[in-house]
Amino acid sequence: MAAAAIVLVCSHCTELPTEVGEHVIYHWDDSEARLCGGTVPTVDRFLEAVGGYYGWSPDDLGPGVEYFWDEELALSACSWLGASGCESRVLVRPHVFSKHPVDTHELAHATRGGHGRPALRYPAFINEAFASRWGSSVIEINVPFLTWPEFLSTAELRAALEVNDATKLDYGLAFTWWVALESTYGPAKMADFILELDGATTADDVERATRRVFGISLAESAALAESLPEASIDDPVCELDALPTYTWTGLPLVLERADADCDDGDIVNLHGDYASWMFALEFPDTLSPFYVSLSVPDGVDPISKAIFLVPCDGVLEFENKVPYYAAGVDDGGDSGTLTWPWRLRGRQVGRLAAEIEPDGAVVLPRVVFERVLDDADRPMSPE
Repeated sequence: MAAAAIVLVCSHCTELPTEVGEHVIYHWDDSEARLCGGTVPTVDRFLEAVGGYYGWSPDDLGPGVEYFWDEELALSACSWLGASGCESRVLVRPHVFSKHPVDTHELAHATRGGHGRPALRYPAFINEAFASRWGSSVIEINVPFLTWPEFLSTAELRAALEVNDATKLDYGLAFTWWVALESTYGPAKMADFILELDGATTADDVERATRRVFGISLAESAALAESLPEASIDDPVCELDALPTYTWTGLPLVLERADADCDDGDIVNLHGDYASWMFALEFPDTLSPFYVSLSVPDGVDPISKAIFLVPCDGVLEFENKVPYYAAGVDDGGDSGTLTWPWRLRGRQVGRLAAEIEPDGAVVLPRVVFERVLDDADRPMSPE
């Protein structure tokens, strides 16, 4: 059924404009959207980040990905899944069809670790666990996944591993299982696990892989997942090493990307007529409150101008049940300063977002971070 759908939707694929990146051949519907200059490079960097995390070089990424940002094609190719995006390996290289310009979940399916759709009965549970782990809230407009504090029993895990229909799975539980293994054993062991899973089609096959790589049974892997409280993991963008980085030095930190245009190489399509600019911030390791102010030039409509920020802790974060900050220019009222300070530490990654104007301009908000002073900052009065 998937193969027939792919042949059908690709009958006019050659009519779409194309941009060739290092690891992606990218097509889009230019009658519906304008492709920004940083979108294809971002797909390339994302694919490299996923592979690099597990120790694979760019040369190990395979034949690359054919990506179609076209809502009509996505609906046609993926309607049998009831999804807005899907991935197929029926053709020479992995193909991604999506209504989103950078669909990180589907791109993860297309990587070496994703194994693609389970045409050969590769367990959909693992396939979706891996792709959910690599879904980026910064690149897309999503809320980060959290692990589930209650997990499947061993019997339910075995049953889930026998399911070949991704629409019948609980992605949150699959994500939790993968994160439990990855946070316990690290990326190098997970790379071994990914390779050991080649050819796996049943729960027994998966258990053989867990025993060979980790020395544990499926029951023990389920117990690991069940022991995790609700937690978040780093956004995949934390693995990108080419983001512009701004460091707080004690003075107010000003974040500004002026005169941005969709054609610029650092402006990335977000969804529809929206685009974003990604960045990293470096704060001291001690958690501190910061006043955050957002503004736009006089005469510019503040609607849709926003910031989204997530921490890069490098470990599971158990304390923060809402592992991100988001705000629009309107949220600051007349002063532009948000009512509640943001508590920040260490490395943060995020995006500024705005609509793409008819002439291609992207008027991003200016954001200022200023640490909230405490008693230690105030001079002592003379006795």
